[in-house]
Amino acid sequence: MSRTTFILLITLFTITMFTGCASQDNEILLQKTDTNFQETYSELGNKVILNSIERQLPGSKSKDKIILYAEQADDGMPLSWSLVVDGIEMVKLDHEENLYGFAEVKFQDLDGDNKDEVLLYRQSSGSAGARGLNVYRVSDEGWEEIFGIINPVDLEDERYIVKYLGDYYASFEDTATGLKSTIQLDKKSYQGMEEMLSGIGTWVDPIAEYSIVDPDGDNSKEIISIQRVIGISHVDTLALLKTTYRLEQGKYKAITLSLADKNDKLLAEVNL
Repeated sequence: MSRTTFILLITLFTITMFTGCASQDNEILLQKTDTNFQETYSELGNKVILNSIERQLPGSKSKDKIILYAEQADDGMPLSWSLVVDGIEMVKLDHEENLYGFAEVKFQDLDGDNKDEVLLYRQSSGSAGARGLNVYRVSDEGWEEIFGIINPVDLEDERYIVKYLGDYYASFEDTATGLKSTIQLDKKSYQGMEEMLSGIGTWVDPIAEYSIVDPDGDNSKEIISIQRVIGISHVDTLALLKTTYRLEQGKYKAITLSLADKNDKLLAEVNL
């Protein structure tokens, strides 16, 4: 073998080795890049990933990577939640003075256009189970909030008046809307606890549940928030206070407030 041939072989071998190593390095780099966003974002500001979803949002030509993050304090309690789509933060909501401890994201077509809205629920960790809901319409123009209950706890202590009337009847009044009704109690439910009935007073839980319904079948959904009217203890439900929201001019608006008994029989209703 001539010296020239030997040098050429060594050169080719070196180039091949370098190219192979570079290819492996690039492959490793690409693999890291695919997950680098999640790793980096979750580390910044003490964030953790709650949900990671791949689905095609309205206006997108391919699947989007949707991640729900929680930013936590040093004690692990959430400070805020962020919805991030393909690396861009679209929504950020805080804990509302430590009211909420959990969050989840769901998707459902609410306006009947065959395109899902984004529903972001927040939940308290307390026994009352306060639950918040924000709904976003997604389009080519961006994200638009079409429904949002910032704080489902009614801080107006004097708004509602609940009294025990005797003979297994209680009264309910909402001074803000004029909604009034009497509530018939189930006698069997209070056997051995009759003396506690006189202690029934004003105790209305925060919103703990939302019902999404289509009463007229036009595919435009109504949202109903539900609160419990409490009796002698927190497990004792006297009635259900419901606010119905309807989609009008692109946003949800409260249209009725109603009171139903614990079996969901309508007792009274007012227009808002």
